[in-house]
Amino acid sequence: MDVNIKKSCPNCSQLYNVTCIGSHLKGNIPLFLTCGHTMCETCIQSIIKFAEPIECKVCRQTSDMKISDPVKLVKNKRDFYKMFPVNMAMFGEIAMELMMEADCKNDLSENYFVDLKDIIQNTDYTTGKCIECHQFTTKMCQQCQTILCENCFNKTHKNFVVFKTHVLQNIEPFIRANQCKIHSDKTLDYYCKDCQKSICMDCLMVGGEKSCKNHNVASMQEVNERLLEDLNGVFPKVDETFRRLTKTAVDVGHLLHNIENETGSASELTQMIATVEQHFSKLNSIVQKHKTEVTEIITKLKCAEKESLYKVKEDITKTIKKAKEVINTMTLSLDKKKMKQLNLCVLLEDAKQIAESPWYLNKSNLKNESLNVAVNDDVCNLISDYIHLEGNVKSGYSLISTAEFEEGTEIPPAPVAPVYPPELPKDVRQKKAPKQKPEKVNPPPKPMPFYDSSSMFRIKGGSTSSINSVGTAGSDSSHVSGATRFSEALSRPVVQPVSPFTESRVPKQLHEGSQEMIYITHIVDPHNFYVQRACHQTVVKEMLREFKNSVSSPKPSIAHIKEGKFCLAFNETDNMWQRCRIVSIDRKNPDKPICTVFCIDFGSTEVVPAHKLRLLQPGRVQTPPPLAINCCLANCEPKCGTWTSEDSYLIQNIINNKQAVIYIRNMQSTSNFTMRLLCDVTTFEEGVNLAHALAFHERAKLINPRLHYPKISGLKEKPKLFMVNNNLKLKSKEEVYITHIYSPDKFYVRERHLQSAFEKLNEDLEQEYSLAVNTESVHLPEIGVVYVVNTELGRRGQAEAAEAADAAAWARALVLELPGRSRVRVLLVDSGAVELVHWRALRPVRPHFTQLRALATECHLAGVTPLNKKWSAASVALLQRFEERMLELHVEDNRNRGSLGVTLYDKTEEDVVCVNNEMIKYKFAITFGLFRFNLSDSESQGATHKAPQDETKKSEAKRNAKKIKILSHDDDDTKVDEKNLEAKDKGPLRLEAKLLQYQSPSLLYVSLVHQQNTFNLLFEKIQTEYSKANSENDKKDWKEGDRCCAFCEESKTWRRAVIVELVDNKAKLFYSDFALVEAVPLDNLRVLIPDFESLGDAAIKCHLSGVMPAVGTEWPSLTKEYLKELLEVYKRVFITKIGNFKDRSMPVELWVYHTTQGGALEPDMSEWRCLNLKIIEQGLAIPDKSETAAEESNVKSDDEEMLSFGNLTGSVREWLQLEPLPTKPLVQSDVTGASTPEVDDVNAHIDQVQAGSSNTEFISDWLPAEPLPTNEFTGVPTYIDNDGVVFLHQLAQEETLELIRKALEVRFKKPDPKAKYAKWTVGEPCVAMYFLDNRFYRGRVLEVNKDTSSCLVQYVDYGNEEICSFVNMRKSIALHQIPIQAHKCILARIRPIGNQWDRTTLDYIHKSVVEKHCLVKLSGEHVGDLLPIELKYDKLWINDHLADFEMAEYTDGSKTVVKKFAPNTNIKSQENEDLKSDSGPDYIVDEDADSAELLSSHDCSFDAKSFEAADWNLLMEQEGQSKHEKMLAYTKHDKEEFLSNIILINDLDTLELAFVHNDEDNLLYDEMFECLQREAANLPLLNGIYEDKPCIGLFNDETGQPGWYRASIQRYSKSKGLVKVRYVDYGNTDVVSTSNVKEMNEKWLKLPPASLQANLYEVKVNPHVDVNIVSTKFIETFLDKGPFQTKIITYENSKPQVELRNEDGKLVYSQLISSGYLIENDLCINDKF
Repeated sequence: MDVNIKKSCPNCSQLYNVTCIGSHLKGNIPLFLTCGHTMCETCIQSIIKFAEPIECKVCRQTSDMKISDPVKLVKNKRDFYKMFPVNMAMFGEIAMELMMEADCKNDLSENYFVDLKDIIQNTDYTTGKCIECHQFTTKMCQQCQTILCENCFNKTHKNFVVFKTHVLQNIEPFIRANQCKIHSDKTLDYYCKDCQKSICMDCLMVGGEKSCKNHNVASMQEVNERLLEDLNGVFPKVDETFRRLTKTAVDVGHLLHNIENETGSASELTQMIATVEQHFSKLNSIVQKHKTEVTEIITKLKCAEKESLYKVKEDITKTIKKAKEVINTMTLSLDKKKMKQLNLCVLLEDAKQIAESPWYLNKSNLKNESLNVAVNDDVCNLISDYIHLEGNVKSGYSLISTAEFEEGTEIPPAPVAPVYPPELPKDVRQKKAPKQKPEKVNPPPKPMPFYDSSSMFRIKGGSTSSINSVGTAGSDSSHVSGATRFSEALSRPVVQPVSPFTESRVPKQLHEGSQEMIYITHIVDPHNFYVQRACHQTVVKEMLREFKNSVSSPKPSIAHIKEGKFCLAFNETDNMWQRCRIVSIDRKNPDKPICTVFCIDFGSTEVVPAHKLRLLQPGRVQTPPPLAINCCLANCEPKCGTWTSEDSYLIQNIINNKQAVIYIRNMQSTSNFTMRLLCDVTTFEEGVNLAHALAFHERAKLINPRLHYPKISGLKEKPKLFMVNNNLKLKSKEEVYITHIYSPDKFYVRERHLQSAFEKLNEDLEQEYSLAVNTESVHLPEIGVVYVVNTELGRRGQAEAAEAADAAAWARALVLELPGRSRVRVLLVDSGAVELVHWRALRPVRPHFTQLRALATECHLAGVTPLNKKWSAASVALLQRFEERMLELHVEDNRNRGSLGVTLYDKTEEDVVCVNNEMIKYKFAITFGLFRFNLSDSESQGATHKAPQDETKKSEAKRNAKKIKILSHDDDDTKVDEKNLEAKDKGPLRLEAKLLQYQSPSLLYVSLVHQQNTFNLLFEKIQTEYSKANSENDKKDWKEGDRCCAFCEESKTWRRAVIVELVDNKAKLFYSDFALVEAVPLDNLRVLIPDFESLGDAAIKCHLSGVMPAVGTEWPSLTKEYLKELLEVYKRVFITKIGNFKDRSMPVELWVYHTTQGGALEPDMSEWRCLNLKIIEQGLAIPDKSETAAEESNVKSDDEEMLSFGNLTGSVREWLQLEPLPTKPLVQSDVTGASTPEVDDVNAHIDQVQAGSSNTEFISDWLPAEPLPTNEFTGVPTYIDNDGVVFLHQLAQEETLELIRKALEVRFKKPDPKAKYAKWTVGEPCVAMYFLDNRFYRGRVLEVNKDTSSCLVQYVDYGNEEICSFVNMRKSIALHQIPIQAHKCILARIRPIGNQWDRTTLDYIHKSVVEKHCLVKLSGEHVGDLLPIELKYDKLWINDHLADFEMAEYTDGSKTVVKKFAPNTNIKSQENEDLKSDSGPDYIVDEDADSAELLSSHDCSFDAKSFEAADWNLLMEQEGQSKHEKMLAYTKHDKEEFLSNIILINDLDTLELAFVHNDEDNLLYDEMFECLQREAANLPLLNGIYEDKPCIGLFNDETGQPGWYRASIQRYSKSKGLVKVRYVDYGNTDVVSTSNVKEMNEKWLKLPPASLQANLYEVKVNPHVDVNIVSTKFIETFLDKGPFQTKIITYENSKPQVELRNEDGKLVYSQLISSGYLIENDLCINDKF
């Protein structure tokens, strides 16, 4: 019986305890109060230290004792114990427990639950010794019935062939021997029905009284069959009892646990004992004996239940074990082999006994009365009757069976499975744990400075009020608290301290002009808030840690609570204890007064009940001094006259519990003798000034807007975004989308390859930012800073913010302007749009979102300018028509002040549309001759294959969509800004020129580079025209100045020329396109055709503008030579026309682009240099002021016909004369008088211009096939589809098909760069290339896949369907007047067996008839568009043949005639001969291990077993012996050291090295590749297959474009006709059909392969490292990290062993070796052994 009773203090609930330390006793000792009740020594000492009266928690009596020196009293134990005597009786009991502790050691880890798992395991699993290793095991061999452990079974037992099929199982449970108890060596084989027992043979035969010789005896086998039925009937009941017992065992454990830990009903008994202890403390000396008797009765009651439960637990353990054994034995009885060994009679008795065993836990309680303590204070003299117990004092537990339940009692259901005991929490109450060896513990980390932890505000729901709700002006009522951050300080992210705000125990004194890092702890309004200095945070942390457990500190007496008293108050919102000063007390309820307190460390005012107050030590009242500092925001005042609560909440959201910096401007004293700081407050992380933020939100106004604000050190740098508009190179081409349009001189584009990055950016922004969490708002945007903006919220009001969150569109934005009303004008850097948004739509940008540059590029249309220097709204609308299309952008100028001068081409339709030309075409702009935007209308028009009604509907849909868009916007952003329509100053126009002839600065000839293509076409036409045989000189009277075409003796070509001088039979000519002079015979002159004369001269006579010789009019030779040297140094020269022509010479400025090489750490610097100024700077020329004055006067005259652009001025017609193409005369009246259409009518205006010039014929489909002329003809089937439809044509149509093939080959010989941008629709006719022969055929689009830019095309003249990429398709419907040549037919009278034709049957039909001349006979009427036919090839009718071979069945249900063998006696029998088939390919190659690898890279799936294996060595010998086959091989590499790169990793052991060739070698490979593509289609298919045989294979590149490449054969499958090849110039492998592999031409073997397979020298991959990890490291080290310096060290099995080194000569893979991913070969060998 456990007689230990735990005793605790009624004030602190801690257990009384005594500890023996040496010869001294220490602990929490019980002491008497003046009222006679007990309190612990610790509580009494604590209350004395706080100088408060002691209140008894039992009788509520106050012990008001006058103590002069509390500290001295506590230290003097003798006086202390005289004033508060020790309760000796209770102390003796505690000491007795200490003395008896050594003798009565209680197991702290006593298990109250039955170990069910151990019982089941010991019953189910029988252990034994392994016959091999003699170790204990639970396994045995099922067949051998020998005990073997798992290790020995696998390593030794199964190694024998005869034991291969043996199985390992658990050792079978022990079966009690079925032997007679009298005759121990005899088995019980019989059953005596008279005696009802099992007997043996001796019991049956031997005589005697106990003999059963004359009884009714039956065999045991006969009896077992009857008993087995009874056993099966009782089995469920036994199992149910077993499950019930497990549930009862768990219940017993719970009850024992509750009693031991004093929970549940046991806790009530413990409380009774505590009550008795307190009452008996008054009469301790008188009633000690009576108290002992009463407590002993209660203790016996408590222990009686425990003893009964332990007995029940023991009974349950035995019963469960026995029940499990019976269940296992009953399970074995089902096996007839095992049944002979069992005594079912005994087993049945045991089962019945288990089924009837008690299992329900019943508590015996008389009358079910609860136990109570009754106290009689009037009979103190009658000790025996002072306290007596009322109720039942006897209680215990026992087990009862199902039969013992009282009638009508509800029996609880049995659990569905055995119930296992739970894991209970450990007892953490004060118990003496056993001593353990001290472990070495690492010292705790040094605590971080507390102010390094940023904090989080929480608004207190119970104390929210504004300054307007405060009753008096001097009240400190609060509505925002910041004290919460100290309870969460340790979990907040660390913010590093910054200079000069350092931590200090003794901080510097605050003064005017100083800066201080602070935390705002409480806000009343902007002129009344409280802060804490960051340097005080360590003190605050220590103080709060000290107050953390103040709940156990003594409470102040209600009678002693007074105003002005300092105490600790619990702030429920912040969940912490704070130092407070009592401001007022509400005593409406005297027992529960409510106090209003001011938190001196945080500045908040709280309302707390009296029980939430704790005593504060006198030393902590002023140490440390109050930490809350009252502040007032400087240089601002409320805009509405008074501050509101919204202002305070705004400051709270801005600060967000983060560090801030104050700048003290003035220090003021208040009426209550405190200090107030007049200061500026700026957040430290974002740098937001509170006064400016309030002014931005129009809640305050700045008193002095120009007041200087000092710079704060350590502020974070604002995020920056890389924005560049000149990233595209000059003359480069890019595919772009227009993202936003202001005018043709200002719009934004996004490159197509950046579209995926833009979409990914939008997804990331959408995931990162959410309107649901309204944190991290930008409360004070700054101009020039990048943020993230929600465009939907920016357009809507605050009331619709919640709805906008669902359709949020986040984008990066640059702040341009702060227009007021809390709005911000931003530029969306990824689209170019400018939005006016509310400040709530802005969010700070994360650093990782600034790594990607701005995706929108500002552009302007190059070479065009509007009339009167202003674009019209209609021109903007025209450009907007191309906004959603993919355009091709050509960069014409990338140096124009942040904007690219571009030319845009729309290639989405068949005819390319130049946007710049469209501006001129619709008279929205004019060109000044730099670009080719003045083509004639006939050249600019194009044809389309879309129906006119479709084009009209599309135009109307666009027009309606545009109108709806304009009407749907209410703000001003949708209107065209007049400022954006102003023409752009595009800077000086510099034309690249080619210097033809140079004589002096006053005379030089140039040609414009951009006109070169035009003149090249002209020169080709001239050569063609004048090289004809009938070209004769039909003019005899040549004169000086005549223009002609002459044959140049030097170049041997015909050139345009001007006759300069005639001498005898020769003419001195000036070649006007080349600026050369030559004398030729008159016979070489021809009349210049007017068509060739209409184009201007290529050579332009020029002179340097603004310069003149220093002396005289002739240029000195030094100036000529210097300028000549400059022109030779700079390969590219640019000219700018300055002024008007003078003596047919154009004044120009010569420009060059000079690059200065930077230093080691400096970039190269590039700049434009003017050679005119250069010769002036060198003193070789002087400025020509007369020409400058003439230029200025020319600018002022004739403004109406002048074109002013940047620093360039000149007449329009004068500029147009530079353009070589013929142009329409530009009449000024036509231009200025033309009416400019408005935005709404721009589409109609364009449609009117386009009307009348279209000569397009619209074709919707090919012409259908013509009817067949006869019912019987010779046809050629070309294709069989999956539905069994046969496509065929007449033999007479072969010539038509050949005509179509040749015509399309001529028509589409040249590639079309626009084809990949075409848009296709299902059913659209087309001309498509067939990949096997690279020829074009007529087709029809069946499916369109935009993701892969390909279509499923049916070739209408043949019927087959193939995937074809956009690049190989043409929209031009050539030969549309020729009908479709293929006829669609079906085989008559038969149908497939099943729902559809199987692949085997279709392949058989295809092999039998396709591309063969067959007899076709029409049979029956058309079935839709199908012709039923009878098909015959050679002498075989295909329809009946398929039915005979059971590949098809007749439609009428008839059966085929079965033909059987009938012997012919006239024919002599012949002997059987062995036949050998020599059909099939010459060589068959395959390896079983690699067959799966071969299949994995091929699209078609087939059975790997179909690959037939062959001996390569034998095949090579056969190949060498063959006289008809020539062995071919690629040229081997002869270099031992070279540069290489790795662009492909197929195998970790073998690297694919790609050679890095020089330009000369690259040219040879390119020429070979082009030659291969031209001639591959005409090469024969493979003739013999062997390993490493050179060949060419077909491969589709990334765009889906098929091409032929050099390859070598690796594997071959005969049955499937597939070959695995390795493309030797690239290293990759593929499985292709034999039809896509052709013989190699010997001329393509001369160049060695561009890739090489090699191994790393003396290193191997570590086999113990995961292959996936090694693969990742290989990719990081080798893939595209080159070029590498490669050296072949040696050869192993003809494979080179190489070393790869970087530029520094170090091994590239040294890190892989040191990290263990690669190991040396000798380590590999040692590891194997």
